[in-house]
Amino acid sequence: MRARRPWGLLVVVAALLGLLAPALVAGPAAAASGRVRGTVVGPGTTPKMQVTWFTTDWTYLGATKFKGGAYSIELPAGTYRLQFTDQRPAYDTDKYSPSDVTVTVTDGATALKNVRMRTGASIGGTAKVRGRPAPGARIVAANTDRNSFETTADKTGAFALGGLPPGDYSVFTYDRRKTWVGKSSFLPRLKAGRYRPVRIDLPVRAGRFVVDLYAGTSPYPGTAFVTAVSRKTGQFWTEKASGGTVTFRGLFPGSYDLVLPYAGDYLGATVPVTGRVKAGRASFGTARLTERGGAVGGSVVDGSDPGRTLSPVTVTLYDGTGAQLAQTTTASDGTFRVGGALPSGSGLSVVAQPGGVNPPYLQSSGYCRFGAVTVGGVAVTAGTTTTLGPIALPRLDAGC
Repeated sequence: MRARRPWGLLVVVAALLGLLAPALVAGPAAAASGRVRGTVVGPGTTPKMQVTWFTTDWTYLGATKFKGGAYSIELPAGTYRLQFTDQRPAYDTDKYSPSDVTVTVTDGATALKNVRMRTGASIGGTAKVRGRPAPGARIVAANTDRNSFETTADKTGAFALGGLPPGDYSVFTYDRRKTWVGKSSFLPRLKAGRYRPVRIDLPVRAGRFVVDLYAGTSPYPGTAFVTAVSRKTGQFWTEKASGGTVTFRGLFPGSYDLVLPYAGDYLGATVPVTGRVKAGRASFGTARLTERGGAVGGSVVDGSDPGRTLSPVTVTLYDGTGAQLAQTTTASDGTFRVGGALPSGSGLSVVAQPGGVNPPYLQSSGYCRFGAVTVGGVAVTAGTTTTLGPIALPRLDAGC
């Protein structure tokens, strides 16, 4: 779950810090690092919690659990998003909804971030198939921020789902055997700390959908998790694709779009699927990625002898926030091409630095130590390769 919206925060007075002994937990260690500490409080006793840290664009970095209402983590210097999640079971209607904060860590310092948790909204009821209880049914609530929360019905079909952030939700239900399906339920304006009953019945026989996947004119390579989204209900199903094919079971009849990750030089996209799902039958379809991404190319040479190329050199591409986008190693002739499935963008940077098994030494006129070089202000256009030309690495040893 990734909650993209911060909820209310409360700064706890310093005197409270003396009453709660922080659970010391280690994040990723680094030479330039600092600490983040704080308290986590809610309307009742603070349960076991998890803190997860992300980059500012929500790239996952790490997570750890803690007890006692206080936390302490060590992180490399930088700016992070921290998400705090209640570890009580999904069916607990007293469960807190996730809470997010942004924190900047500086080298050799401690940042204080106290967090106030709120009891989430909750839903519950009985899942049925044609009027009869559906034991083991899977219930998924998805909000307009594209976060999803789920639970499983008990042997009588009864279910509850707590810890939901306030907002509008669509509720999707899947029976245990993927045989029956129904339209999603729309629940507007769920409120924090409030319970709403839901009536769920699955009256329609589900269909099976076999979809062949392509990247351009070639079969989709490798394995990937892909998601089918019903154009009629918005309900979604995720399955693992392999060998250029994916099979979905338990689908609502109708037309679908497929969310495909990037493949090779083709950009990931939501694409229409040819063919339609039929109730109680197997159907077949095709989905295809068609838009190529961008890349950055060039070569790496000896700064003291530009006619001599260098390898192995690691070439890394970063976006404007410093997040890594792609990485490669120069070929034996010193050339490189990094990226390939990049959307159009600007303000990127390329860092070239000695790599291989014995950095920073590279063979030139003998083995010499070389430094790294950063090329800024790089722009990429989808469908093309931006050529930088030669990047000259400086020799670090005089007379080498």
